[in-house]
Amino acid sequence: MFSPRIVFVVLTSVLLLVACGFPAALKPARETPGAYLIENAAVLDVDTGEIAVDRFIYVEDGIIRHVGHERPEAVAAGAARIDVSGAVVLPGLIDMHVHVFDEADLAANLAYGVTTIRNLGGMPFHLPMAQQIEQGRLLGPRLITTGTILNERDGRNTNDLQTLVAGADRARAAVRRQYRAGFRHLKVYSNLSRESLAAILDEAAQLGMTVSGHPVEGTEADPLEMADTLAGGFTTIEHAESIVWFGLSDNTDPAMARALAQQMAAANSRVTPTLIVHHNLARIVETDGAHVTRPDMHSFSPVMQGFEQGRYDYWASYPHDDRTRMQAFYVEMTGYMHEAGVELVVGTDAGVMVTPHGVSVSEEIELLVDAGLSPLEALQAATLNSAGALDMADRIGRVEAGYASDLLIVQGNPLEDFAVLRRPVGVMRGQRWLDAEDLAQLQVVSSNPAEFRTWRRVIGHVLTR
Repeated sequence: MFSPRIVFVVLTSVLLLVACGFPAALKPARETPGAYLIENAAVLDVDTGEIAVDRFIYVEDGIIRHVGHERPEAVAAGAARIDVSGAVVLPGLIDMHVHVFDEADLAANLAYGVTTIRNLGGMPFHLPMAQQIEQGRLLGPRLITTGTILNERDGRNTNDLQTLVAGADRARAAVRRQYRAGFRHLKVYSNLSRESLAAILDEAAQLGMTVSGHPVEGTEADPLEMADTLAGGFTTIEHAESIVWFGLSDNTDPAMARALAQQMAAANSRVTPTLIVHHNLARIVETDGAHVTRPDMHSFSPVMQGFEQGRYDYWASYPHDDRTRMQAFYVEMTGYMHEAGVELVVGTDAGVMVTPHGVSVSEEIELLVDAGLSPLEALQAATLNSAGALDMADRIGRVEAGYASDLLIVQGNPLEDFAVLRRPVGVMRGQRWLDAEDLAQLQVVSSNPAEFRTWRRVIGHVLTR
């Protein structure tokens, strides 16, 4: 992935640079009120889809203390009053599959009201970044992260960002290293061997770590079945595309697809379809590459764009229409899973394959509606379902007393028009209120990722993993 010359140039450049600080817009506010009284709110109940108008929302120390028609009796002295003039307040959105490379990615998520993200491909900088966010020293969405992706040495689909294992002993050792480093979540990739996967699952269970990832195919000499992944107790299985590829061998027969969906439901599987990322690949093919330069790409990491340029060029000149047809079937398969009772969560794979952070969440929600979910069910996938998958259903995902004050404020009912999610008028994340001007500044920050900081982190990860 990286030639010795690139490594030398990048490391030399980094040594010559002063360490990059993060943008001012992501630094703690000098004076942040300890309490807020939000007035004239229309509160969306994501359990029922009903909107209650003329509500007061009282927030203190980052927790919702009151939601109701009456003004709360006890309001802290100095509480900031925010009149949202009938705008709709809903819980901050959750993206269950992202790849964070820079603080600009945090800004891009908050700019669109994404207040919790799960990073599926950890590097050493992710844990300190998450700690900075929780301590209030860095403004960003709540960050949950797996460790480095685990895959089989000498297998297919490996890359330099993964930790490669071979057999039970090395697999267990890799899990223990991630645990000692502070990670509590694992991501497994497609080509782990039967022995390695079993060891990872066992070691994770002993340590109390969660496991998510792709359906695991095994090796050419000892292939696994979809049932082996379903029996693994994954928190989430990633990508409708991977499920169709492995579980159906890309067969688009509806009867086979429904049977697989029912098998997954019987195993109590939970799936992150990530429809938007393959949608973007298909759009590259359909537009002869023009999709790569669309306006939403302003926040996409130039470092990752450089890494992936060869892939873009390949798909831009791809002569077939199978990607469009397969994308339609991935959406169809997602509908079959939903009909069968498989719980779906929203994830975008943001940070790779021309899929930007933040804005892609509402696009994924719309694709879930295309798959047959109702608008409310699709919104629940980005709130209630995702909160449950993170074992945080009692803390995030609702606008209720006792929940974290992660709020998204929009002009209009998102259940009637998801486009309003792309035009937030306010966001609250913990103890920080972000008005329209703040959100505009976050958009500016998201458009200026620090390339050298990303290089330093990626190269450092490759050399030390």
